Amino acid sequence: MIGAPIGDLASLLDPGPAATALAAGALALMVFGAVGTMASGRWYWRSILVVGALVWPLPDHAWQGPVILRFGFGHGMHVSDLLSVAALIVAAMSWPRSRRRSSVDR
Repeated sequence: MIGAPIGDLASLLDPGPAATALAAGALALMVFGAVGTMASGRWYWRSILVVGALVWPLPDHAWQGPVILRFGFGHGMHVSDLLSVAALIVAAMSWPRSRRRSSVDR
Protein backbone atom coordinates (compact mmCIF):
# COMPACT_ATOMS: atom_id res chain seq x y z
CA MET A 1 0.00 0.00 0.00
CA ILE A 2 2.79 2.45 0.89
CA GLY A 3 4.70 1.77 -2.35
CA ALA A 4 1.66 2.43 -4.57
CA PRO A 5 2.15 6.21 -4.98
CA ILE A 6 5.85 5.69 -5.67
CA GLY A 7 4.97 3.09 -8.30
CA ASP A 8 2.57 5.53 -9.94
CA LEU A 9 5.28 8.19 -10.00
CA ALA A 10 7.76 5.75 -11.51
CA SER A 11 5.33 5.00 -14.35
CA LEU A 12 5.52 8.68 -15.33
CA LEU A 13 9.25 8.34 -15.88
CA ASP A 14 9.24 5.06 -17.85
CA PRO A 15 8.98 5.23 -21.64
CA GLY A 16 5.41 5.63 -22.79
CA PRO A 17 2.60 8.14 -23.26
CA ALA A 18 2.70 9.39 -19.65
CA ALA A 19 6.43 10.16 -19.88
CA THR A 20 5.93 11.93 -23.20
CA ALA A 21 3.11 14.02 -21.72
CA LEU A 22 5.27 14.91 -18.71
CA ALA A 23 8.13 15.89 -21.04
CA ALA A 24 5.76 18.00 -23.17
CA GLY A 25 4.52 19.77 -20.03
CA ALA A 26 8.10 20.44 -18.91
CA LEU A 27 8.97 21.76 -22.38
CA ALA A 28 5.95 24.08 -22.29
CA LEU A 29 7.01 25.35 -18.85
CA MET A 30 10.51 26.03 -20.17
CA VAL A 31 9.23 27.88 -23.25
CA PHE A 32 6.76 30.06 -21.33
CA GLY A 33 9.24 30.59 -18.52
CA ALA A 34 12.03 31.60 -20.90
CA VAL A 35 9.82 34.03 -22.83
CA GLY A 36 8.51 35.57 -19.62
CA THR A 37 11.99 35.76 -18.09
CA MET A 38 13.50 37.46 -21.13
CA ALA A 39 10.56 39.84 -21.46
CA SER A 40 10.23 40.91 -17.85
CA GLY A 41 13.02 39.43 -15.73
CA ARG A 42 10.50 38.68 -12.96
CA TRP A 43 11.22 35.99 -10.37
CA TYR A 44 8.00 34.05 -11.01
CA TRP A 45 8.91 33.52 -14.68
CA ARG A 46 12.36 32.39 -13.60
CA SER A 47 10.74 29.93 -11.15
CA ILE A 48 8.56 28.46 -13.90
CA LEU A 49 11.62 28.11 -16.11
CA VAL A 50 13.64 26.37 -13.38
CA VAL A 51 10.80 23.92 -12.59
CA GLY A 52 10.55 23.00 -16.27
CA ALA A 53 14.33 22.61 -16.50
CA LEU A 54 14.43 20.30 -13.48
CA VAL A 55 11.54 18.10 -14.69
CA TRP A 56 12.67 17.89 -18.36
CA PRO A 57 15.49 15.32 -17.97
CA LEU A 58 13.53 12.95 -15.69
CA PRO A 59 11.11 11.10 -18.01
CA ASP A 60 12.27 8.72 -20.75
CA HIS A 61 10.63 10.34 -23.75
CA ALA A 62 10.89 9.99 -27.51
CA TRP A 63 12.78 13.28 -28.01
CA GLN A 64 15.87 12.43 -25.98
CA GLY A 65 18.32 11.76 -28.79
CA PRO A 66 21.57 9.88 -28.36
CA VAL A 67 23.46 9.53 -25.10
CA ILE A 68 26.44 11.89 -24.99
CA LEU A 69 27.74 11.00 -21.52
CA ARG A 70 27.24 7.67 -19.74
CA PHE A 71 27.01 7.51 -15.94
CA GLY A 72 26.46 3.78 -15.68
CA PHE A 73 24.31 1.01 -17.07
CA GLY A 74 21.04 2.56 -18.18
CA HIS A 75 21.96 6.06 -17.02
CA GLY A 76 23.41 8.93 -18.99
CA MET A 77 23.04 12.43 -20.33
CA HIS A 78 21.13 12.74 -23.59
CA VAL A 79 21.41 15.52 -26.14
CA SER A 80 18.00 16.86 -25.10
CA ASP A 81 19.18 17.22 -21.49
CA LEU A 82 21.36 20.11 -22.64
CA LEU A 83 18.12 22.06 -23.05
CA SER A 84 17.80 22.04 -19.25
CA VAL A 85 21.32 23.43 -18.93
CA ALA A 86 20.47 26.23 -21.36
CA ALA A 87 17.22 26.96 -19.50
CA LEU A 88 19.06 27.23 -16.17
CA ILE A 89 21.57 29.62 -17.76
CA VAL A 90 18.70 31.80 -19.05
CA ALA A 91 17.13 31.77 -15.58
CA ALA A 92 20.40 32.83 -13.96
CA MET A 93 21.19 35.63 -16.42
CA SER A 94 20.41 39.24 -15.70
CA TRP A 95 17.44 40.44 -17.75
CA PRO A 96 16.04 43.97 -17.71
CA ARG A 97 12.90 44.32 -15.68
CA SER A 98 10.04 45.87 -17.58
CA ARG A 99 8.00 48.56 -15.94
CA ARG A 100 4.45 49.43 -16.66
CA ARG A 101 3.92 52.88 -17.96
CA SER A 102 1.91 55.06 -15.67
CA SER A 103 -0.64 57.56 -16.90
CA VAL A 104 1.88 60.36 -16.18
CA ASP A 105 4.39 58.86 -18.65
CA ARG A 106 1.92 58.84 -21.53
